[in-house]
Amino acid sequence: MSQTAYHAKFYAHELTKRSSSDSVDKLASALSDAQVDLNPHQIEAALFAFRSPLSKGAILADEVGLGKTIEAGILLAQNWAERRRTLLVICPANLRKQWSQELLDKFFLPSVILETKTFNEAIRAGNLNPFQQPKIIICSFQFARSKEQRRVYCSRSRSVPCVSESESNPC
Repeated sequence: MSQTAYHAKFYAHELTKRSSSDSVDKLASALSDAQVDLNPHQIEAALFAFRSPLSKGAILADEVGLGKTIEAGILLAQNWAERRRTLLVICPANLRKQWSQELLDKFFLPSVILETKTFNEAIRAGNLNPFQQPKIIICSFQFARSKEQRRVYCSRSRSVPCVSESESNPC
């Protein structure tokens, strides 16, 4: 089937249309390829986080096992779909690889784990801001707490941080 100019314009509009912040349509394009079984409360939580454009974020707090990681993944996927590519996940060190794998497997989002060793290697290689990468940055609480990394991170503009805690390792 050949695509007419009208169809091309229609598809472009559908992919880039702006939706109300409290509309499920806002999340539709970001989740179209996601490999997750979503529950209604997860969609509600994501929509809640997007409702107020003036807020600086939201706290996603549910009982253990109700899918806070999926809710955060929905938010990261939506920001990625909106071309907000300066995203940061701060989590316990033992969950960094799990976060990276979940983002790739479930949302097809690229990520990189930034730690002291890779941070210093990037600086030595000439990248004065290792947080500026075309991937979601994942780092530990300890790494984010360090003075040098905080200074470099704070020089980044328009970043969207996502802080995760482990029930067994509260922050």
